[in-house]
Amino acid sequence: MKDVDPRGLFTCKSPAHAWHGRSGLVRDLGFSLIEVLLAVSIMSVIIVGLFSMFNQTQKALRATSKQVDILGTGRSAIELLVQDIQAAEAPDLPLLSQVVPSTTQLPHMQGTLDRGYGYRPVVQALVDDSPQRISRRTNLLQNTFFLTRSNLNWVAKGYFFSPTTNFVAPNGVQSLGFGTLFRFSSVNVDPNATRVEKRFQPQRRLNHDLLNNFWSQYNTIQSLDPQSANSQIHNLSVSPLIEGVVHFKLQPIDSDGRPMVYYTNYNALNASVNLGYPKTILESESMGGDLLLGQTRFRFFGDALPAFIELELGVLDPEVMARLKAMPNLAAARQYLYDKPGAVHLFRRMVPLSTANRISLETQ
Repeated sequence: MKDVDPRGLFTCKSPAHAWHGRSGLVRDLGFSLIEVLLAVSIMSVIIVGLFSMFNQTQKALRATSKQVDILGTGRSAIELLVQDIQAAEAPDLPLLSQVVPSTTQLPHMQGTLDRGYGYRPVVQALVDDSPQRISRRTNLLQNTFFLTRSNLNWVAKGYFFSPTTNFVAPNGVQSLGFGTLFRFSSVNVDPNATRVEKRFQPQRRLNHDLLNNFWSQYNTIQSLDPQSANSQIHNLSVSPLIEGVVHFKLQPIDSDGRPMVYYTNYNALNASVNLGYPKTILESESMGGDLLLGQTRFRFFGDALPAFIELELGVLDPEVMARLKAMPNLAAARQYLYDKPGAVHLFRRMVPLSTANRISLETQ
């Protein structure tokens, strides 16, 4: 119903209409175009901010999840390594000859870079100290062999990177300087036994023949390809520990806390070997030129063992490793890895050897 204004104009009771001054004009109330655009702009800013926040949160969640996976895998590998290395023992076998570089006697502990393929250490650029100087980190892949005991029986242990032996990467990827770390663990083996259960014969007394047998197994295992090997001895003594390893190094430490490295100042006649520790050979790594300057391979004989082993393990980020495998150009892949030092997750532990005798540097 419409009411009549005293001035003779119609008015409306609808709340959507209103009286506008003396002109007597009536119009509908609503949002102007400017108001609508302003509201849309404000909502857009809010939505973009929320989306950005949610996106960053999702990225952080994925990164944290990946970090947890890498750290968990690395810690598991480190714990197994520590458990094995800490139990290393010296059999105290008599020396067959003088401890010299050309000795034919096999050591009970050894650490050296693999020479079975064209290995090149991975060098990565770190933070620049100055425009003229760039800090670099050299990553190494080291093979190691040592002995432990299970009850009264001797067990050979080893960790190695073998050419073309990678469960994940195709042949040739290890030439980039990363791969799968394999674990070797075996008691005495008779390869001529017809039945598998008779091939493994624990032997409580260690002698040079048994040590030679251990080394023969270890060297043979490294030459096999797990992808095509059908040897039951191989399957029982070797297992992949962790993939994507770009750095694996064991540094012996003596009883005085000094790293046991090759010292040229104690080197006689400029030979390539330093005999500064009893029953120990420390050799300068010669392959790779300047990349391996200062790196040492070690061999221990008789009752000699380091007091500690400094263990270092570097694992590649899975995304970086996947991209490296997809690169057909080896030079481009090495350059990509060179520029990704943050993609290497480093683990380090100082492992005391419980059965080690005191060993100190002889300066005379």
